[in-house]
Amino acid sequence: MDFKLKQCADLVLLCFLIAWPLVDTLNGYLYYQSISLPSISAAYKTLGFVALLFMLMIYHVKQFLYTLLCAALVSLCLFYQVFTYGHAVESITWAVRGLLTLALLFYLMGETKHSASFWSLEKLAWLMFFYFVVMSVNVTLGVLGVGESQYAGGIGGKGFIIAGNEMSYLMLASASIVLFRLAETRGAWCLLFVFGVFLLFFLMKATKVAMLGICLVFVFSLIHNGYFKVRRIPKIYLLALVGCAAVIVFGYQFIQAAGLLDRMLFLYKLHGGFWGALLSGRLSFLSEAIELVIVPFGFWDVLFGVGVDQLLAVRGSLVEIDLIDVFITFGVVGGVLFYLPWLLGAVWATQLLKLQPRYGISFWLLIITIVGVSLAAGHVVNSGIASSATALLIGYLYQLKTRLPTFKEEV
Repeated sequence: MDFKLKQCADLVLLCFLIAWPLVDTLNGYLYYQSISLPSISAAYKTLGFVALLFMLMIYHVKQFLYTLLCAALVSLCLFYQVFTYGHAVESITWAVRGLLTLALLFYLMGETKHSASFWSLEKLAWLMFFYFVVMSVNVTLGVLGVGESQYAGGIGGKGFIIAGNEMSYLMLASASIVLFRLAETRGAWCLLFVFGVFLLFFLMKATKVAMLGICLVFVFSLIHNGYFKVRRIPKIYLLALVGCAAVIVFGYQFIQAAGLLDRMLFLYKLHGGFWGALLSGRLSFLSEAIELVIVPFGFWDVLFGVGVDQLLAVRGSLVEIDLIDVFITFGVVGGVLFYLPWLLGAVWATQLLKLQPRYGISFWLLIITIVGVSLAAGHVVNSGIASSATALLIGYLYQLKTRLPTFKEEV
């Protein structure tokens, strides 16, 4: 292996990943300016996927074969959809997103086996921090009236990012790895300070996923840090009381001032109760999808799906519950592939339990939370703007699990 050529290839991949959120921002800017151009984001990621295949083929043959196997299974789904329903344009876009996530994850897995790998835990964490910074700038712009707000009436902000829910997931995934890395190398007070800064931007984002998610991730990062010890129970209890009081007092004022309270009350009346409001009407979407799409399924539909295009043609929109959307569009085969990173993550978190229980528990809780987000808010496993973040998050877990015996925590 030519070391200098390999280093150049890794630098190119790093530049590709750094430019990822910037390209999505530019793509959104062109979209909101009504400039009639094809999606530069989709083209950029397709080229990146092709480049990743070449890198896998040259440097990590086994992982390249894994990617080819996944691509072959997705292709079966696409061929079936074209043959049966006559179209699969949107399905191809989804397929590239899913395969790009897997290709990047497989590449990071291959790199972990080399002790002098370019892709260290620290580098992955810094890359995720950069993602969070770019998204935070967009949120701030949206709140200030530059770009788009998250909801009608100027509630929240998303700036020039088109997909607001995917943006929330990207912020949550990137913040998770940053906090976990700090938990491994710094103390609880540093975690608290960074969480406070992050929380400000999540509140400005004003989505349920963002606001609730970051609070859960902070608790997970404290578990990751080993903060919860018997001798700290009085301090933890006192901090919990103070924290709850602060959330009730300041949180209520923020929700009321931002217009979120009025929006939640409106959703409560519109969708007939707490769960309807929490899921933003997705239960009715699910009921309609079952009646119109899933009930008429044949055997091969269950296996390979009917395609994104067919779902949109029948319903007019997605269900926005990832498990349902993926099952309808790619069947059981596609469902396994789209959720494969999280399935692998669950296996590696279990293995990590044996090496360092608090690390394994914190990652298990994080995976459960994010899969819960994919069911409650959607736009996670099939995300366009955040597919790289999924690979980086699970890749970080794999690298931590693999290198833990030689990993020394800083005090």
